[in-house]
Amino acid sequence: MPKLVINPRLENNIRLIDYRKYANAGLERQQELMRWYEGGDLLVLTNYRFDAGREVLSRVLFPNEKRAKKIMLHCEELDHGEPPRKAAWDVAAEFLPACNVSPEEFRTAVLAANQELITLVDALFPHYRYDKRLCIYNLSEMLSHNLHFDSPQHADAHTQMRAFVNLDDFPRIWNISRRLEDVSSEFYHKGHLEETIGEHPREFTRRLTHAAFGDRYDSGGHFQPKHAIAFQPGEVWFLNPNMLAHEVVYGRRLLDAVFLFDQACLLDPDRYFPQIVKRLHQQKLTPRGYWWRKALKSMRPGRSAKPKA
Repeated sequence: MPKLVINPRLENNIRLIDYRKYANAGLERQQELMRWYEGGDLLVLTNYRFDAGREVLSRVLFPNEKRAKKIMLHCEELDHGEPPRKAAWDVAAEFLPACNVSPEEFRTAVLAANQELITLVDALFPHYRYDKRLCIYNLSEMLSHNLHFDSPQHADAHTQMRAFVNLDDFPRIWNISRRLEDVSSEFYHKGHLEETIGEHPREFTRRLTHAAFGDRYDSGGHFQPKHAIAFQPGEVWFLNPNMLAHEVVYGRRLLDAVFLFDQACLLDPDRYFPQIVKRLHQQKLTPRGYWWRKALKSMRPGRSAKPKA
């Protein structure tokens, strides 16, 4: 069970999900999970401990430098939707000797962890049909990444299932705050979010993050109500991080799943990220005002002069 400090002045958007009740469950419970996930809730799995590969992976700690972080490790035995990336495995192999872990041990552990995670996600969210199952390892120590919304490159083409596993033998500590809709309502004009109309939808959350919270090093610099949560060793949680402001206080050794699927699989098609961004613009500017700004953007040099509704 995670350790929680709940702020009574903030909506509690953390849901504890009993693995025994929801894994391979009937349609009603499948849809319940999908509704919570698509709504931006943080789902923490209880009565389940992720142990696959952890005996080895909990001994691996890579240096805190860019190329050692977020390494995408895929195995040809599994259906990741793309072949293994040799360059990523080569980077991992470079750092393994200092961890006293052999490449064979490491690969066996990664294979077991990836298989376990794929099986787990399919048991809880079987309705989503994944085009790619990206298994990303962050085996470095992470300190104080300020409140933010994620802004992924794929946000205009796919939606995502995001699952996180604490592979470490020490808790991973997060803060979480308000939903995208609430923060954007408050900071829309201050952040000049209307200037992102016609751009990649990731620009909306990038600009909103900076307006509301500052940059990644600004932790505590902008008052925002928060809940605190400590994810225990082997704990698994699910969150669409485009939808809920979150902050990493401390953590090591994380498995981050980014499973991409088409918006047609969503329980609620209106929860597709570009649609949410469009709706937030329209709420602030009116549908007519949104259309007019989009039309003006399309008429700038290098763009088609024909506006699109």
